Amino acid sequence: MSFWDLIYQKKCLGCGRVGQYFCDQCLKTGEISDECFNNHLSLFCYRGLIREAIKQLKFRFLKDIEGELKQLIESGLRHKLTQPNTDLFREFLALKPVVQPLPLHWFRENRRGFNQAELIGQIISRQLRLKLIDRLERVKLTTPQSRLPREERLTNVKDIFQVKPGHLPKSILLIDDVWTTGSTMREAIKVLKEKGVREIWGLSLAR
Repeated sequence: MSFWDLIYQKKCLGCGRVGQYFCDQCLKTGEISDECFNNHLSLFCYRGLIREAIKQLKFRFLKDIEGELKQLIESGLRHKLTQPNTDLFREFLALKPVVQPLPLHWFRENRRGFNQAELIGQIISRQLRLKLIDRLERVKLTTPQSRLPREERLTNVKDIFQVKPGHLPKSILLIDDVWTTGSTMREAIKVLKEKGVREIWGLSLAR
């Protein structure tokens, strides 16, 4: 055990028990979402342990959570793909889409040190054996959606994305951490459709 490990001990984000971010008991409380609609899939419900994990990842910079997050996502995705309401999503996966995480603005990513959607996208692309790409760019630094009332979220994300130069595949799986109103995801879909992408699904860790 390193000196840092002695000073900084991992604690469960659900109950505070020392040892790991997701203890076995709290993992059982991670509720699988049954959402699958309008070309969008969510793995978990945004509450309890899942909500706390995403908040810690985004705002307390726990990048070392990746190993345990990987197990959580893989388990959730395996379970999700057995549900009958994901037939259309499985058909989409047969097209071998590429995985595109929703980007952060460069200022926010530099400040945080990483993009949580990219971290999730890396895990999902490896599990599904799909190529990960970086073709979207966030060109506006906006107020975080979570701080805005619902009616302001649509205008807040207008024209925030642009597509980088080069060839785009015809099918793309967009990745984000949380789906609330879906405004950010829909804005990215609009930009990609304008560039000729035919099939787009969104996948979020939680809703």
